[in-house]
Amino acid sequence: MLRRFTAFSAWSIYTIIVALYVFSLWALFEHRADETFWSVGEALQILKQSLWQALLSAFFSTILGVFLARSFFYLNFKGKGLLYKLISFAWALPSLVVIFAIIGVWGNSGWVMQLLTFLDIPATFNLYGLQGILLAHLFFNIPLATKYCLDALHLIPSSQHQLAAQLNLQGWRYVQIVELPMLKKVLPYTFMNIFLICFTSFPIVLMLGGGPKYSTLEVAIYQAVTFEFDFAKAVMLIMTQILVGVILQITMDILTKFAFSQGKNTAIPVDHIWKPQAKGVNKWLLQGIMMLMGMMILIPIANVIWTGISVSHFFTRLTNPLLWEATRFSLLISAIAAVTVIVIAYLIALEAKNLAYQKHKITHSFLAGVATYPLIMPVFMLAVGLFLLLIDTPLSTWQLLCLVGICNGLMLLPYIYRLLFTAVWEAFITHDKLARELGITGFRRWWIVEKNYLIRPLRNAFALAMSASLGSFTVIAFFGSPDFSTLPYLLYQQLGSYRMDDAAVTALMLMLLAFLPFLIIEQREQNR
Repeated sequence: MLRRFTAFSAWSIYTIIVALYVFSLWALFEHRADETFWSVGEALQILKQSLWQALLSAFFSTILGVFLARSFFYLNFKGKGLLYKLISFAWALPSLVVIFAIIGVWGNSGWVMQLLTFLDIPATFNLYGLQGILLAHLFFNIPLATKYCLDALHLIPSSQHQLAAQLNLQGWRYVQIVELPMLKKVLPYTFMNIFLICFTSFPIVLMLGGGPKYSTLEVAIYQAVTFEFDFAKAVMLIMTQILVGVILQITMDILTKFAFSQGKNTAIPVDHIWKPQAKGVNKWLLQGIMMLMGMMILIPIANVIWTGISVSHFFTRLTNPLLWEATRFSLLISAIAAVTVIVIAYLIALEAKNLAYQKHKITHSFLAGVATYPLIMPVFMLAVGLFLLLIDTPLSTWQLLCLVGICNGLMLLPYIYRLLFTAVWEAFITHDKLARELGITGFRRWWIVEKNYLIRPLRNAFALAMSASLGSFTVIAFFGSPDFSTLPYLLYQQLGSYRMDDAAVTALMLMLLAFLPFLIIEQREQNR
Protein backbone atom coordinates (compact mmCIF):
# COMPACT_ATOMS: atom_id res chain seq x y z
CA MET A 1 0.00 0.00 0.00
CA LEU A 2 2.72 2.46 1.00
CA ARG A 3 4.79 1.45 -2.02
CA ARG A 4 1.89 2.20 -4.39
CA PHE A 5 1.24 5.55 -2.68
CA THR A 6 4.91 6.52 -3.01
CA ALA A 7 4.97 5.64 -6.70
CA PHE A 8 1.69 7.44 -7.39
CA SER A 9 2.82 10.58 -5.55
CA ALA A 10 6.22 10.73 -7.25
CA TRP A 11 4.88 10.27 -10.77
CA SER A 12 2.02 12.70 -10.12
CA ILE A 13 4.56 15.33 -9.09
CA TYR A 14 6.61 14.52 -12.18
CA THR A 15 3.55 15.02 -14.41
CA ILE A 16 2.59 18.31 -12.73
CA ILE A 17 6.11 19.77 -13.09
CA VAL A 18 6.33 18.77 -16.76
CA ALA A 19 2.83 20.19 -17.36
CA LEU A 20 3.82 23.50 -15.75
CA TYR A 21 6.76 23.89 -18.12
CA VAL A 22 4.72 22.79 -21.16
CA PHE A 23 1.88 25.22 -20.41
CA SER A 24 4.35 28.02 -19.73
CA LEU A 25 6.07 27.49 -23.08
CA TRP A 26 2.67 27.23 -24.80
CA ALA A 27 1.63 30.58 -23.28
CA LEU A 28 4.75 32.21 -24.70
CA PHE A 29 4.05 30.86 -28.17
CA GLU A 30 0.43 31.98 -27.92
CA HIS A 31 1.48 35.57 -27.21
CA ARG A 32 4.17 35.61 -29.86
CA ALA A 33 3.52 38.18 -32.58
CA ASP A 34 4.16 36.72 -36.05
CA GLU A 35 5.42 40.00 -37.42
CA THR A 36 8.18 40.22 -34.81
CA PHE A 37 11.64 39.93 -36.33
CA TRP A 38 13.70 37.10 -34.85
CA SER A 39 17.26 38.36 -34.71
CA VAL A 40 19.56 35.34 -34.43
CA GLY A 41 22.57 37.65 -34.48
CA GLU A 42 21.28 39.53 -31.44
CA ALA A 43 20.74 36.27 -29.57
CA LEU A 44 24.26 35.10 -30.42
CA GLN A 45 25.70 38.40 -29.22
CA ILE A 46 23.87 38.09 -25.89
CA LEU A 47 25.01 34.46 -25.60
CA LYS A 48 28.58 35.52 -26.30
CA GLN A 49 28.48 38.15 -23.55
CA SER A 50 26.85 35.68 -21.13
CA LEU A 51 29.55 33.09 -21.74
CA TRP A 52 32.35 35.66 -21.56
CA GLN A 53 31.38 37.19 -18.22
CA ALA A 54 30.67 33.72 -16.76
CA LEU A 55 34.05 32.46 -18.01
CA LEU A 56 35.95 35.37 -16.46
CA SER A 57 33.98 35.18 -13.21
CA ALA A 58 34.50 31.43 -12.85
CA PHE A 59 38.20 31.62 -13.73
CA PHE A 60 39.11 34.37 -11.26
CA SER A 61 36.84 32.96 -8.52
CA THR A 62 38.46 29.53 -8.83
CA ILE A 63 42.03 30.86 -8.85
CA LEU A 64 41.47 33.19 -5.90
CA GLY A 65 39.57 30.44 -4.10
CA VAL A 66 42.63 28.17 -4.38
CA PHE A 67 44.87 30.89 -2.93
CA LEU A 68 42.49 31.57 -0.03
CA ALA A 69 42.03 27.83 0.66
CA ARG A 70 45.81 27.38 0.90
CA SER A 71 46.00 30.28 3.35
CA PHE A 72 43.34 28.74 5.59
CA PHE A 73 45.00 25.33 5.35
CA TYR A 74 48.55 26.30 6.27
CA LEU A 75 48.01 29.23 8.65
CA ASN A 76 47.00 28.75 12.29
CA PHE A 77 45.77 31.67 14.39
CA LYS A 78 43.08 32.55 16.90
CA GLY A 79 39.74 33.25 15.33
CA LYS A 80 40.49 31.23 12.21
CA GLY A 81 37.25 29.23 12.48
CA LEU A 82 35.16 32.37 12.99
CA LEU A 83 36.80 34.11 10.03
CA TYR A 84 36.12 31.11 7.80
CA LYS A 85 32.45 31.06 8.86
CA LEU A 86 32.07 34.78 8.19
CA ILE A 87 33.59 34.43 4.74
CA SER A 88 31.43 31.37 4.03
CA PHE A 89 28.30 33.31 5.02
CA ALA A 90 28.92 35.66 2.09
CA TRP A 91 27.71 32.94 -0.25
CA ALA A 92 24.33 32.94 1.53
CA LEU A 93 23.73 36.64 0.98
CA PRO A 94 20.84 37.57 -1.36
CA SER A 95 21.99 38.99 -4.69
CA LEU A 96 20.41 42.40 -4.14
CA VAL A 97 22.14 42.75 -0.75
CA VAL A 98 25.44 41.99 -2.49
CA ILE A 99 24.67 44.64 -5.08
CA PHE A 100 23.97 47.18 -2.34
CA ALA A 101 27.18 46.16 -0.55
CA ILE A 102 29.30 46.45 -3.71
CA ILE A 103 27.84 49.87 -4.54
CA GLY A 104 28.55 51.04 -0.98
CA VAL A 105 32.24 50.09 -1.30
CA TRP A 106 33.08 50.55 -4.99
CA GLY A 107 30.44 53.03 -6.16
CA ASN A 108 30.99 56.73 -6.89
CA SER A 109 30.21 57.56 -3.24
CA GLY A 110 31.65 54.36 -1.81
CA TRP A 111 34.39 53.79 0.71
CA VAL A 112 37.09 53.25 -1.93
CA MET A 113 36.31 56.48 -3.78
CA GLN A 114 36.14 58.45 -0.53
CA LEU A 115 39.52 57.08 0.52
CA LEU A 116 41.09 57.92 -2.85
CA THR A 117 39.62 61.41 -2.70
CA PHE A 118 40.97 61.89 0.82
CA LEU A 119 44.43 60.80 -0.36
CA ASP A 120 44.08 63.12 -3.38
CA ILE A 121 44.51 60.21 -5.79
CA PRO A 122 42.66 60.60 -9.11
CA ALA A 123 40.27 57.73 -9.84
CA THR A 124 38.14 57.02 -12.91
CA PHE A 125 36.76 53.63 -11.89
CA ASN A 126 33.24 52.97 -13.20
CA LEU A 127 31.39 50.29 -11.27
CA TYR A 128 28.73 49.65 -13.89
CA GLY A 129 29.72 47.25 -16.62
CA LEU A 130 31.82 44.11 -16.78
CA GLN A 131 33.99 45.22 -13.84
CA GLY A 132 30.96 45.59 -11.55
CA ILE A 133 29.60 42.19 -12.57
CA LEU A 134 32.99 40.58 -11.90
CA LEU A 135 33.31 42.22 -8.47
CA ALA A 136 29.88 40.98 -7.38
CA HIS A 137 30.48 37.48 -8.76
CA LEU A 138 33.88 37.27 -7.06
CA PHE A 139 32.30 38.30 -3.75
CA PHE A 140 29.75 35.52 -4.15
CA ASN A 141 31.85 32.69 -5.48
CA ILE A 142 35.31 32.98 -3.89
CA PRO A 143 33.89 31.49 -0.63
CA LEU A 144 32.35 28.62 -2.62
CA ALA A 145 35.60 27.86 -4.44
CA THR A 146 37.49 28.12 -1.14
CA LYS A 147 35.22 25.51 0.44
CA TYR A 148 35.72 22.96 -2.37
CA CYS A 149 39.49 23.48 -2.49
CA LEU A 150 39.93 23.41 1.29
CA ASP A 151 38.00 20.12 1.46
CA ALA A 152 40.35 18.72 -1.20
CA LEU A 153 43.47 19.85 0.69
CA HIS A 154 42.21 18.10 3.82
CA LEU A 155 42.13 14.82 1.87
CA ILE A 156 45.91 14.82 1.36
CA PRO A 157 47.39 12.18 3.73
CA SER A 158 49.84 13.38 6.36
CA SER A 159 52.46 10.98 5.00
CA GLN A 160 52.69 12.96 1.76
CA HIS A 161 53.34 16.21 3.60
CA GLN A 162 55.96 14.51 5.77
CA LEU A 163 57.71 12.91 2.78
CA ALA A 164 57.73 16.23 0.91
CA ALA A 165 59.25 17.93 3.98
CA GLN A 166 61.98 15.27 4.20
CA LEU A 167 62.78 15.81 0.50
CA ASN A 168 62.84 19.58 1.12
CA LEU A 169 60.24 20.32 -1.52
CA GLN A 170 59.26 23.98 -1.54
CA GLY A 171 57.41 26.54 -3.61
CA TRP A 172 55.87 25.44 -6.89
CA ARG A 173 57.46 21.97 -6.68
CA TYR A 174 55.61 21.35 -3.40
CA VAL A 175 52.31 22.52 -4.92
CA GLN A 176 52.86 20.48 -8.07
CA ILE A 177 53.73 17.20 -6.35
CA VAL A 178 51.67 17.28 -3.12
CA GLU A 179 48.66 19.55 -3.66
CA LEU A 180 47.91 19.56 -7.37
CA PRO A 181 47.04 15.84 -7.74
CA MET A 182 44.20 16.31 -5.24
CA LEU A 183 43.13 19.78 -6.36
CA LYS A 184 42.85 18.87 -10.03
CA LYS A 185 40.09 16.37 -9.14
CA VAL A 186 37.81 19.14 -7.83
CA LEU A 187 38.92 22.19 -9.82
CA PRO A 188 37.00 21.33 -13.03
CA TYR A 189 33.84 20.68 -10.98
CA THR A 190 34.36 23.89 -9.00
CA PHE A 191 34.93 25.93 -12.15
CA MET A 192 31.88 24.51 -13.90
CA ASN A 193 29.64 24.96 -10.87
CA ILE A 194 30.58 28.65 -10.59
CA PHE A 195 30.31 29.06 -14.36
CA LEU A 196 26.69 27.83 -14.28
CA ILE A 197 25.85 30.20 -11.42
CA CYS A 198 27.32 33.19 -13.25
CA PHE A 199 25.87 32.22 -16.63
CA THR A 200 22.33 32.35 -15.23
CA SER A 201 22.98 35.44 -13.09
CA PHE A 202 20.02 37.82 -13.17
CA PRO A 203 19.86 40.58 -10.50
CA ILE A 204 23.61 41.30 -10.56
CA VAL A 205 23.74 41.75 -14.34
CA LEU A 206 20.43 43.63 -14.35
CA MET A 207 21.64 46.18 -11.76
CA LEU A 208 25.39 46.37 -12.45
CA GLY A 209 25.57 45.53 -16.17
CA GLY A 210 25.26 49.15 -17.17
CA GLY A 211 23.24 48.45 -20.32
CA PRO A 212 22.56 45.82 -22.99
CA LYS A 213 26.26 45.36 -23.80
CA TYR A 214 26.75 42.99 -20.84
CA SER A 215 23.27 41.48 -20.78
CA THR A 216 22.75 37.79 -20.04
CA LEU A 217 20.05 35.62 -21.56
CA GLU A 218 17.85 35.89 -18.46
CA VAL A 219 18.16 39.68 -18.34
CA ALA A 220 17.36 39.87 -22.06
CA ILE A 221 14.28 37.67 -21.54
CA TYR A 222 13.12 39.88 -18.68
CA GLN A 223 13.58 43.05 -20.76
CA ALA A 224 11.90 41.52 -23.81
CA VAL A 225 8.81 40.66 -21.78
CA THR A 226 8.48 43.59 -19.37
CA PHE A 227 9.74 46.53 -21.46
CA GLU A 228 9.47 45.51 -25.13
CA PHE A 229 6.50 43.11 -24.92
CA ASP A 230 8.34 41.12 -27.59
CA PHE A 231 7.33 37.55 -26.82
CA ALA A 232 8.81 36.14 -30.03
CA LYS A 233 12.20 37.43 -28.95
CA ALA A 234 11.61 35.98 -25.47
CA VAL A 235 10.77 32.57 -26.97
CA MET A 236 13.91 32.63 -29.09
CA LEU A 237 16.08 33.55 -26.12
CA ILE A 238 14.46 30.90 -23.92
CA MET A 239 15.02 28.19 -26.53
CA THR A 240 18.64 29.33 -26.83
CA GLN A 241 19.11 29.10 -23.08
CA ILE A 242 17.51 25.64 -22.96
CA LEU A 243 19.90 24.40 -25.66
CA VAL A 244 22.95 25.85 -23.93
CA GLY A 245 21.65 24.68 -20.56
CA VAL A 246 21.43 21.07 -21.77
CA ILE A 247 25.03 21.18 -23.01
CA LEU A 248 26.31 22.77 -19.80
CA GLN A 249 24.34 20.36 -17.61
CA ILE A 250 25.74 17.31 -19.42
CA THR A 251 29.22 18.73 -18.92
CA MET A 252 28.46 19.39 -15.27
CA ASP A 253 27.21 15.84 -14.73
CA ILE A 254 30.38 14.38 -16.24
CA LEU A 255 32.60 16.57 -14.07
CA THR A 256 30.52 15.80 -10.97
CA LYS A 257 30.84 12.05 -11.46
CA PHE A 258 34.59 12.42 -12.04
CA ALA A 259 35.13 14.60 -8.96
CA PHE A 260 33.10 12.48 -6.55
CA SER A 261 34.20 9.11 -7.93
CA GLN A 262 37.80 10.23 -7.42
CA GLY A 263 36.96 11.40 -3.92
CA LYS A 264 35.48 8.03 -3.01
CA ASN A 265 38.67 6.29 -4.02
CA THR A 266 40.72 8.51 -1.74
CA ALA A 267 41.03 7.53 1.90
CA ILE A 268 40.13 10.43 4.15
CA PRO A 269 42.73 10.79 6.89
CA VAL A 270 41.29 10.04 10.31
CA ASP A 271 44.32 11.19 12.25
CA HIS A 272 45.35 14.78 12.81
CA ILE A 273 46.71 16.08 9.53
CA TRP A 274 50.40 16.85 9.74
CA LYS A 275 51.38 19.74 7.54
CA PRO A 276 54.46 21.95 7.36
CA GLN A 277 54.32 25.28 9.14
CA ALA A 278 54.38 28.29 6.85
CA LYS A 279 57.59 30.25 7.33
CA GLY A 280 59.40 33.23 5.89
CA VAL A 281 58.25 34.67 2.59
CA ASN A 282 55.68 31.92 2.11
CA LYS A 283 54.00 32.82 5.41
CA TRP A 284 53.93 36.49 4.52
CA LEU A 285 52.38 35.69 1.14
CA LEU A 286 49.69 33.51 2.70
CA GLN A 287 48.90 36.17 5.30
CA GLY A 288 48.74 38.85 2.64
CA ILE A 289 46.36 36.78 0.52
CA MET A 290 44.11 36.09 3.49
CA MET A 291 44.09 39.74 4.50
CA LEU A 292 43.25 40.98 0.99
CA MET A 293 40.60 38.34 0.33
CA GLY A 294 39.13 38.76 3.81
CA MET A 295 38.88 42.53 3.39
CA MET A 296 37.36 42.14 -0.06
CA ILE A 297 34.56 39.98 1.38
CA LEU A 298 34.11 41.32 4.92
CA ILE A 299 34.24 45.06 4.21
CA PRO A 300 31.12 44.98 1.98
CA ILE A 301 29.29 42.99 4.68
CA ALA A 302 30.39 45.48 7.32
CA ASN A 303 29.28 48.28 5.00
CA VAL A 304 25.74 46.87 4.85
CA ILE A 305 25.57 46.71 8.65
CA TRP A 306 27.12 50.13 9.27
CA THR A 307 25.12 51.89 6.55
CA GLY A 308 21.91 50.31 7.78
CA ILE A 309 22.27 51.35 11.41
CA SER A 310 23.79 54.78 10.75
CA VAL A 311 21.10 56.25 8.47
CA SER A 312 19.16 59.23 9.66
CA HIS A 313 15.87 58.45 11.41
CA PHE A 314 16.82 54.77 11.64
CA PHE A 315 13.94 53.72 13.88
CA THR A 316 11.42 55.64 11.78
CA ARG A 317 12.60 53.82 8.67
CA LEU A 318 12.74 50.53 10.56
CA THR A 319 9.08 50.86 11.59
CA ASN A 320 7.96 51.66 8.03
CA PRO A 321 4.78 49.59 7.39
CA LEU A 322 5.93 48.80 3.84
CA LEU A 323 9.13 47.23 5.19
CA TRP A 324 7.29 44.98 7.63
CA GLU A 325 4.63 44.02 5.11
CA ALA A 326 7.40 43.03 2.68
CA THR A 327 9.10 41.12 5.50
CA ARG A 328 5.88 39.25 6.29
CA PHE A 329 5.34 38.35 2.63
CA SER A 330 8.98 37.25 2.28
CA LEU A 331 8.77 34.94 5.29
CA LEU A 332 5.48 33.43 4.12
CA ILE A 333 6.80 32.87 0.59
CA SER A 334 10.01 31.34 1.96
CA ALA A 335 8.08 28.99 4.23
CA ILE A 336 5.85 27.91 1.32
CA ALA A 337 8.90 27.43 -0.92
CA ALA A 338 10.74 25.39 1.72
CA VAL A 339 7.80 23.10 2.44
CA THR A 340 7.03 22.70 -1.27
CA VAL A 341 10.54 21.78 -2.35
CA ILE A 342 11.12 19.42 0.60
CA VAL A 343 7.85 17.53 -0.02
CA ILE A 344 8.53 17.28 -3.76
CA ALA A 345 12.18 16.27 -3.34
CA TYR A 346 11.44 13.75 -0.59
CA LEU A 347 8.61 11.98 -2.45
CA ILE A 348 10.65 11.80 -5.65
CA ALA A 349 13.68 10.54 -3.69
CA LEU A 350 11.62 7.76 -2.08
CA GLU A 351 10.48 6.38 -5.44
CA ALA A 352 13.84 7.02 -7.12
CA LYS A 353 15.48 5.02 -4.34
CA ASN A 354 13.17 2.06 -5.02
CA LEU A 355 13.79 2.23 -8.76
CA ALA A 356 17.56 2.43 -8.27
CA TYR A 357 17.50 -0.56 -5.88
CA GLN A 358 15.48 -2.60 -8.40
CA LYS A 359 17.94 -1.55 -11.14
CA HIS A 360 15.26 0.10 -13.32
CA LYS A 361 17.85 2.46 -14.78
CA ILE A 362 15.76 4.06 -17.53
CA THR A 363 12.72 4.69 -15.33
CA HIS A 364 14.96 5.98 -12.56
CA SER A 365 16.68 8.36 -14.97
CA PHE A 366 13.34 9.77 -16.12
CA LEU A 367 12.05 10.33 -12.60
CA ALA A 368 15.27 11.66 -11.07
CA GLY A 369 15.85 13.79 -14.16
CA VAL A 370 12.94 16.05 -13.23
CA ALA A 371 15.11 17.45 -10.44
CA THR A 372 17.50 18.86 -13.08
CA TYR A 373 14.79 20.58 -15.15
CA PRO A 374 15.10 23.91 -13.25
CA LEU A 375 18.80 23.95 -14.20
CA ILE A 376 18.08 23.31 -17.88
CA MET A 377 14.80 25.17 -18.30
CA PRO A 378 15.24 28.86 -17.44
CA VAL A 379 13.10 29.86 -14.51
CA PHE A 380 11.95 32.78 -16.61
CA MET A 381 10.13 30.36 -18.89
CA LEU A 382 8.08 29.22 -15.92
CA ALA A 383 7.61 32.70 -14.46
CA VAL A 384 6.76 34.41 -17.76
CA GLY A 385 4.50 31.58 -18.87
CA LEU A 386 2.50 31.64 -15.65
CA PHE A 387 2.43 35.43 -15.77
CA LEU A 388 0.89 35.33 -19.26
CA LEU A 389 -1.52 32.52 -18.41
CA LEU A 390 -2.81 34.45 -15.41
CA ILE A 391 -2.48 37.99 -16.77
CA ASP A 392 -6.26 38.43 -17.06
CA THR A 393 -7.07 36.51 -13.89
CA PRO A 394 -7.40 38.51 -10.65
CA LEU A 395 -5.41 36.78 -7.92
CA SER A 396 -5.80 37.22 -4.20
CA THR A 397 -2.80 37.87 -1.96
CA TRP A 398 -2.77 34.26 -0.75
CA GLN A 399 -2.89 32.96 -4.32
CA LEU A 400 0.08 35.15 -5.23
CA LEU A 401 1.95 33.98 -2.14
CA CYS A 402 1.42 30.34 -3.08
CA LEU A 403 2.28 30.95 -6.74
CA VAL A 404 5.56 32.74 -6.03
CA GLY A 405 6.41 30.34 -3.18
CA ILE A 406 5.90 27.23 -5.32
CA CYS A 407 7.97 28.71 -8.18
CA ASN A 408 10.77 29.61 -5.75
CA GLY A 409 10.62 26.07 -4.38
CA LEU A 410 10.94 24.54 -7.85
CA MET A 411 14.04 26.67 -8.48
CA LEU A 412 15.70 25.00 -5.49
CA LEU A 413 14.70 21.44 -6.41
CA PRO A 414 18.11 20.39 -7.91
CA TYR A 415 19.97 21.28 -4.71
CA ILE A 416 17.45 19.99 -2.17
CA TYR A 417 16.90 16.73 -4.08
CA ARG A 418 20.61 15.86 -4.04
CA LEU A 419 20.77 16.57 -0.33
CA LEU A 420 17.76 14.40 0.55
CA PHE A 421 18.35 11.53 -1.90
CA THR A 422 21.78 10.85 -0.41
CA ALA A 423 20.27 10.50 3.08
CA VAL A 424 17.30 8.41 1.84
CA TRP A 425 19.58 6.03 -0.06
CA GLU A 426 22.03 5.66 2.82
CA ALA A 427 19.24 4.85 5.29
CA PHE A 428 17.74 2.33 2.86
CA ILE A 429 20.83 0.32 1.96
CA THR A 430 22.08 0.29 5.56
CA HIS A 431 18.99 -1.08 7.31
CA ASP A 432 16.56 -2.38 4.67
CA LYS A 433 17.36 -6.07 5.07
CA LEU A 434 17.20 -5.97 8.87
CA ALA A 435 13.96 -3.94 8.85
CA ARG A 436 12.27 -6.45 6.53
CA GLU A 437 13.42 -9.39 8.65
CA LEU A 438 11.94 -7.74 11.75
CA GLY A 439 8.73 -6.85 9.93
CA ILE A 440 9.10 -3.10 10.56
CA THR A 441 7.05 -1.24 7.94
CA GLY A 442 5.22 2.03 7.35
CA PHE A 443 5.61 4.91 9.76
CA ARG A 444 7.20 2.65 12.40
CA ARG A 445 10.04 1.97 9.98
CA TRP A 446 10.54 5.68 9.35
CA TRP A 447 10.49 6.49 13.06
CA ILE A 448 12.77 3.64 14.20
CA VAL A 449 15.10 3.17 11.22
CA GLU A 450 15.19 6.22 8.96
CA LYS A 451 14.50 9.15 11.29
CA ASN A 452 18.06 9.51 12.55
CA TYR A 453 19.39 9.60 8.98
CA LEU A 454 16.83 12.13 7.74
CA ILE A 455 16.20 14.65 10.53
CA ARG A 456 19.47 16.48 10.04
CA PRO A 457 19.29 16.65 6.19
CA LEU A 458 15.63 17.71 6.38
CA ARG A 459 16.46 20.46 8.84
CA ASN A 460 19.39 21.67 6.74
CA ALA A 461 17.29 21.52 3.58
CA PHE A 462 14.56 23.61 5.20
CA ALA A 463 17.06 26.24 6.36
CA LEU A 464 18.76 26.33 2.95
CA ALA A 465 15.44 26.68 1.14
CA MET A 466 14.23 29.39 3.53
CA SER A 467 17.42 31.42 3.19
CA ALA A 468 17.64 31.08 -0.60
CA SER A 469 13.98 31.91 -1.14
CA LEU A 470 14.19 34.99 1.10
CA GLY A 471 16.65 36.53 -1.33
CA SER A 472 15.04 35.29 -4.54
CA PHE A 473 14.12 38.04 -6.98
CA THR A 474 13.49 36.23 -10.26
CA VAL A 475 9.83 35.26 -9.90
CA ILE A 476 8.69 38.24 -7.82
CA ALA A 477 10.10 40.50 -10.56
CA PHE A 478 7.03 39.58 -12.65
CA PHE A 479 4.34 39.32 -9.98
CA GLY A 480 5.47 42.09 -7.62
CA SER A 481 3.49 45.31 -7.25
CA PRO A 482 3.16 48.15 -4.71
CA ASP A 483 0.50 46.06 -2.96
CA PHE A 484 2.45 42.79 -3.13
CA SER A 485 6.13 43.24 -2.41
CA THR A 486 8.87 41.14 -0.86
CA LEU A 487 12.10 42.44 0.64
CA PRO A 488 14.14 41.82 -2.56
CA TYR A 489 11.44 43.52 -4.67
CA LEU A 490 11.25 46.47 -2.23
CA LEU A 491 15.05 46.79 -2.22
CA TYR A 492 15.09 46.73 -6.04
CA GLN A 493 12.55 49.57 -6.16
CA GLN A 494 14.46 51.61 -3.58
CA LEU A 495 17.78 51.18 -5.38
CA GLY A 496 16.13 52.02 -8.71
CA SER A 497 14.69 55.26 -7.33
CA TYR A 498 17.94 56.15 -5.45
CA ARG A 499 16.32 56.02 -2.01
CA MET A 500 19.59 54.82 -0.54
CA ASP A 501 18.75 55.39 3.13
CA ASP A 502 15.60 53.30 2.87
CA ALA A 503 17.51 50.72 0.83
CA ALA A 504 20.16 50.52 3.56
CA VAL A 505 17.60 49.52 6.20
CA THR A 506 15.90 47.06 3.83
CA ALA A 507 19.26 45.46 2.90
CA LEU A 508 20.17 45.10 6.58
CA MET A 509 16.83 43.43 7.35
CA LEU A 510 17.15 41.07 4.37
CA MET A 511 20.71 40.12 5.27
CA LEU A 512 19.83 39.35 8.88
CA LEU A 513 16.84 37.22 7.87
CA ALA A 514 18.90 35.30 5.29
CA PHE A 515 21.60 34.60 7.89
CA LEU A 516 19.21 33.42 10.58
CA PRO A 517 18.57 29.87 9.24
CA PHE A 518 22.30 29.21 8.88
CA LEU A 519 22.99 30.53 12.36
CA ILE A 520 20.38 28.12 13.73
CA ILE A 521 22.03 25.21 11.90
CA GLU A 522 25.45 26.22 13.17
CA GLN A 523 24.19 26.42 16.75
CA ARG A 524 22.60 22.97 16.54
CA GLU A 525 25.75 21.50 15.03
CA GLN A 526 27.77 22.83 17.97
CA ASN A 527 25.28 21.30 20.44
CA ARG A 528 25.49 17.84 18.91
